[in-house]
Amino acid sequence: MYKVRRFFDCQVPVNRCNFECDYCTVGQWRKVNGEHPTQYTPFKYSIEQMTNALTPERLGGVCAFNLCGNGETFLHPQIVEFAEALLKQGHFVSIVSNGTVTSAIDYLCELDETLRSHIFIKFSFHYTELLKKNLLKQYFANVKKAHQAGLSLTVELVASDSNVEYIDEIKQACMENLGVLCHLTDPRLNTASDIRHLTEMPMDEHLKIWSQFESKLFDYRQATWGDNRQKYFCYGGVWSFNLALGSGKLKQCYRNSDTVQFIFDNIEEPIHFIPRGHHCSFAHCFNSHVFDCLCGVVPEIQSPFYIELRNRKLPDGTEWIKEAYKDIYGHRICENNDEYSSAEKVYSDGIISLLNEKEPGEDFEKLVDIKISELTNIYSISFYGEGYIHDWMEKKCTKKGENDAEKKIIIVTDFANFAQIKPELLNKSDVDTNIVSIVDMIRL
Repeated sequence: MYKVRRFFDCQVPVNRCNFECDYCTVGQWRKVNGEHPTQYTPFKYSIEQMTNALTPERLGGVCAFNLCGNGETFLHPQIVEFAEALLKQGHFVSIVSNGTVTSAIDYLCELDETLRSHIFIKFSFHYTELLKKNLLKQYFANVKKAHQAGLSLTVELVASDSNVEYIDEIKQACMENLGVLCHLTDPRLNTASDIRHLTEMPMDEHLKIWSQFESKLFDYRQATWGDNRQKYFCYGGVWSFNLALGSGKLKQCYRNSDTVQFIFDNIEEPIHFIPRGHHCSFAHCFNSHVFDCLCGVVPEIQSPFYIELRNRKLPDGTEWIKEAYKDIYGHRICENNDEYSSAEKVYSDGIISLLNEKEPGEDFEKLVDIKISELTNIYSISFYGEGYIHDWMEKKCTKKGENDAEKKIIIVTDFANFAQIKPELLNKSDVDTNIVSIVDMIRL
C-alpha cells in the first residue's frame, strides 16, 4: 500500500492557451486587470535543483503533486521533464490539461510502466472550444491513448451556463467516445470576495439541469459550497500546499499571505511547516473535493474518498482509475500523519494571528510565557526579524529579564524566509548558537 504524506497543488507559470473558454478563471482576472498574457515564464531554478528540493526524504515520504497552469499546462516547455523527474523519485503526479497537446501526452504514454502507473491526467472537457477548433476527435483519441497506456485519468466538464444548450450533444459525445458520462465541476466567480457560483440561473434550476450527469464530484462541491471553514482547524500548510514552480514559493493555501517559505534555495534546510489552523482566508473551501476527500485537512469532516469523485467504470470492465491510484485515492493523506496536540494547535493559531497583526489570545500568551521561561533557564534568547511578530515576542522575552547563559539561541520570526536567513546568522554567530524558526519554538 502506498502512503502519500503530503499534497502539493503546483502553479505552473504558463499563461498561454490554445482555447478561449468564457468561464475560464484566468480570463475573469484578465477582464478585470486588462491584461492578456500569452507567454510562459521559464523556471527560475533548474529542474534538478527543484526536484532535489522535493525528495521524499525532505518531504517526509512520497507525495502527490498536481500540476496546473494558468493556461494550458502542457504548453510550458519544461513541465513534462519536471513531471518525469518527480515520477522517478517515486511521487505521484497529476496534470490538468485540455487534452490537445498530443506530443506531451505521447511522451508520458511512452514512459516505463512503473512511471506511467503514477500519472493521473485530468482531461478538462471544453466541448465548445473543441468543436470550434475541430479538435474533438483528437481529444478523445488522446483520452483513449492515455487509458490504454495505463495512465489514470478523469474527464471533467465545466457546468457553465454556456454549455447548457449543448448538454444532449455532450452526453452523446461522451457515450460514443468514452462509454460513460463525464464528471462535472462548477465554475466560480473568482473576482468576487464570496467566490460565488458563476451562473445566472436560479440554483435549484442549475442543480436540476446538471444532476443528469450523476457526478459525485459535482454533488460534493455543492454540498460544501459556501461553508466557511474558520470554525475548523485546517492542516493546510502541513498536509497540503500551493507551490509556485516559477519561484519556489510554498504557501499554506492560495492567498499570498499564506506563505510558508521559499523552498528551492538552501535545500539542505528542512521545510518548517505551519498549518493555517482556524484562519482560513477564503469565504469557503472552493476546492473542498481535493482538500477534504483526498487530503482530509479537516479530519472531522466526513466526506467520500477521492476515488468516488474521479472514477468511472467503462462498459468493457476497465476503469479510469488504475491500481496505484486506487490505493492513494481510496485513502486520505490525514491517515498517514499525526494530528497536532492542543498546545500545538494553540501555538500555530497564535503565530498566524500575529502574522496578520492581530492579538493571539490568552491561551497563546500563557503558552509562550511558559516556553520562554523554560528556554531562559538554558539559553540566552534573542529574536531576529522585524514587524509585528518580532516586536510581540521581544516584549514577552524582555519581561522575563536578561539571561547571560553561555548557550545562545536566536529565534527567527520571519519564518517565510528562514532558509535564507539562517546561513547569514550562522556566519555572524558563535559556534554554539542555535538558529531556529519561530514555527518550531513550541517543540524546543
